[in-house]
Amino acid sequence: MKKQLLFAGAFALFSLATSAQITDMGGAVSLKGKSVTVIDVPRETMPGFDLSQIEAEDLINDPAKDAPWRFGYKYETNLTPKNSGVWTELPGGNRIWRTEIVASGALTINLTLEDVHFPEGAHLYLYDIAKTHTVGAYTSRNNHPSGELGTDLVYGDHIVVEYFEPAAVRGQGKFTINGVTHGYRSLNIVQKSLAKALNSSGDCNIDARCPVDPYVGSISAWDDQIRSVAMIVVNGSGICTGALINNSCDNGTPYFLTANHCLGGGTGNWLFRFNWDIPEGNAGMSCATTANTPTTFNNPSNYDQTTVNGATILVSGTGADHGLLLLDNLTVTDASNWGLFYAGWNNNDTESAVNEVTGIHHPSGDIKKICRAYENGGANNIHHANAAGAAVWYMDAWDDGVTEPGSSGSPLFDQNGRIIGQLYGGSAACQGTSAQGYDYYGRLGVSWGLGIGTYLDPASCGGTNVINDGWDPNAVTTVDDASIQGISSPIPVLCGDNFDPIVTLRNAGGNPLISATILYNIDGGTNLTYSWTGNLASNASVNVTLPNMTTTAGPHVFNATTSNPNGTTDTNPANDASLVNYNATIGGQAATLTINTDCWGYETYWEIVNAGTTTVVASGGNTTGIAPGGGQGAATGDAGAYGDEMVITENLCLASGCYDLIMFDDWGDGMDGTSSSCAIDGDFVVTDGTGAVLTQMTTISYSSDTSNFCLTSPCNSTFDYSTVEPTCAENSDGSITVAFLTGNSTGATYDIGAGAQPSPTFTGLSIGNYTINIIDGDACLSNIAAVVNGPSPLTSSTTTITDETVGGDGAIDITVAGGTPTYTFAWTGPNGFTATTEDITGLEDGTYAVTVTDDNGCTTILNNIVVEPTASLDEINESLFVVYPNPTNGVVNIVMTNAIVDDVAIRVTDVTGRIVYNSDIEGLSFNIDLSSAADGTYFLHVVTNEKRTTQPIVLKK
Repeated sequence: MKKQLLFAGAFALFSLATSAQITDMGGAVSLKGKSVTVIDVPRETMPGFDLSQIEAEDLINDPAKDAPWRFGYKYETNLTPKNSGVWTELPGGNRIWRTEIVASGALTINLTLEDVHFPEGAHLYLYDIAKTHTVGAYTSRNNHPSGELGTDLVYGDHIVVEYFEPAAVRGQGKFTINGVTHGYRSLNIVQKSLAKALNSSGDCNIDARCPVDPYVGSISAWDDQIRSVAMIVVNGSGICTGALINNSCDNGTPYFLTANHCLGGGTGNWLFRFNWDIPEGNAGMSCATTANTPTTFNNPSNYDQTTVNGATILVSGTGADHGLLLLDNLTVTDASNWGLFYAGWNNNDTESAVNEVTGIHHPSGDIKKICRAYENGGANNIHHANAAGAAVWYMDAWDDGVTEPGSSGSPLFDQNGRIIGQLYGGSAACQGTSAQGYDYYGRLGVSWGLGIGTYLDPASCGGTNVINDGWDPNAVTTVDDASIQGISSPIPVLCGDNFDPIVTLRNAGGNPLISATILYNIDGGTNLTYSWTGNLASNASVNVTLPNMTTTAGPHVFNATTSNPNGTTDTNPANDASLVNYNATIGGQAATLTINTDCWGYETYWEIVNAGTTTVVASGGNTTGIAPGGGQGAATGDAGAYGDEMVITENLCLASGCYDLIMFDDWGDGMDGTSSSCAIDGDFVVTDGTGAVLTQMTTISYSSDTSNFCLTSPCNSTFDYSTVEPTCAENSDGSITVAFLTGNSTGATYDIGAGAQPSPTFTGLSIGNYTINIIDGDACLSNIAAVVNGPSPLTSSTTTITDETVGGDGAIDITVAGGTPTYTFAWTGPNGFTATTEDITGLEDGTYAVTVTDDNGCTTILNNIVVEPTASLDEINESLFVVYPNPTNGVVNIVMTNAIVDDVAIRVTDVTGRIVYNSDIEGLSFNIDLSSAADGTYFLHVVTNEKRTTQPIVLKK
């Protein structure tokens, strides 16, 4: 188990009934009692850490605002329902999985998860061991493309994690608990009163919802802006701040502005908490934080706890320390129900036009605070500057209030209540009850041209707006107003030649919307008309699927607009229209490139080219001078640069075929982060539409690294094949010919592994299995498996050799197998001997050879077949050995005299010359067991030093 320190803020969490992504599922099943068997739940205990060392580091790090504020120690874990916990079966086939987690001495515990997929009906809860505090449920609504999830905090040091899975989706859910955060900051008030320690921030902070403040003025003046600000839990254990920010379409797209330096790691497990404020109307409350005792907030019902889980990074960079996110699943209905506000903006970036600024933020994870700086008698208190390479608004000092760690990313508003930047850093802090030090904010006017303006002021809604006063989903200014809030289909990368358009229709008016006309087209062509009917309450929305449309290949624009709400004139035409740009690849296949960056994401650039060429079909990452890698000239603010320790998902649509993925690294060391003081190494993988891996990282250190992959697709073509077998088993003269059964064969190419060819026939093949890739006339890639069979290897062997005994009576019997019958034979031997039969007889002693040829001309040769010579019976005197019994019923004993001292070989043959026993012997006595042979006469041959004698033996059992 690895232990990891990250930064975090602390805040109280209570049982949540509803949020953008937390769903009330009626509570954890095991807390309901009756149906769950009482069992011992396995416990995972965290190993602990050196708190004194961590607190010493906090003393050094806390004054800075260039990183999230740390409150927790994060353990890296790998807990899944497969390797930990216990399953319990429930009636009806449902089941729950539970595990306990203990972090001794922790004030709070929260989790991060990866590889998350909750099927419909499944849900996850967390609760303390005393069953007094529950977090969840997390459901299918929490499924994020990155597979990440971050949970709320549970107070205490011993919690239970419980996952419920219905029978209908049994086995379909999955998740890994990859992080357990041990909250160690002074959160004793959280434990005692279930509320945030309101004294965590300094004395000079001003509560954002202070009823009346002599400096800030009436709270109503900043009510809208306050409702846009949220606290962020970064990667499960870090605190930053940011704001919901409007676009010029006023359509409720949940864009969220924060600081780039908060973006370490992916944002799929981030948690966004809105309305973390002092409740309005609390009597007797002073503006000073220290005057508000925890007892004022000891009732969780006083809080509007509203959270969103997960986001997608749209734009980020160091040019203005900017990060624009898209919150997951925050609908206009959610925003309306929670009373949120989409903050306005000013991208003019004119220094002289700003004479006072206001910051709204969450210092040290505290409830929302407000601060202010203004030009005082002409002093240059608010001005442009450059800080750590970023263009910033610079405040020499705050006049009222102050920021602190945890305020990072919080919005800076001008005197008109419009965002002009987000907090990057500074030294401002409380000294007693006074604010001291400077702060600086990344300038929106600079980040606007680095990509943010594309989202906040799209061409479809003007594209030239300088200011925006924000949008309140609850501020109904018109009676009959239908709006296209968004378009979810077509997607920007479209694989195919058709799609079902899906638009989000919103009732932006005060009257219920019961009918509207939707007009839509491609590239401004002839409008198609769709008449919608239904019943939408004010601010409610619905996804409308329009009839299928056919498109051509290449880049296009899909446009949609509404008219005639409730059969009358739309009183607010400004929000009627929306558009989406898409690029269609006909016959293309969906694929995904997933990149996990190390601590230097900006060093990465990639290209996908047609295999073996330089033709680029897709690319991404830092586009500023990286290729061919190793140049060491890239920077974090470069166009397209990835963030650090992030999960990047690049959606691709590629034509069927083979490609080279080229990864470039500017420094020349690839993604080998751990060799350069980074906590992680990077990685990348390409998967197809089914999730199958096409290629992945194999080399971690590189200037450039190329890997090949091929995309196949389901095609309409079908095939058969025929073969010609090789003439001999060892030959390479076989062939395969592919034939189309269905499909377009015109211009088809065929590849057996040696490159594509127009001919469907492959020659020069050996026996074996082959895969042939076929791209048909419609550019669709298929493959077939083909088998080339052939004759078995031609073999020959000697079955029997009958030695010459009395002269000219030797014989050789061979066996032939394999090849292609019939066979021919060519014998050679001593004294010019030849023969053409399979077996030969009447042989003199000597060495023989035979060549066997089959019907295809394949050959096999047997050499050095030796027929032994004739020996006189008196060359070994029979008196020198004794054989008994003879006749025998099976076992024959042989006793040699001392006169025979040479090596002795014994052979027994039948009357046909077939050898039934053959052995070399040692010693003067031995026996031969012939009991398995048939009754009859056999011949015992005794051979020594090329001398021999033969004696008949009669076997009678």
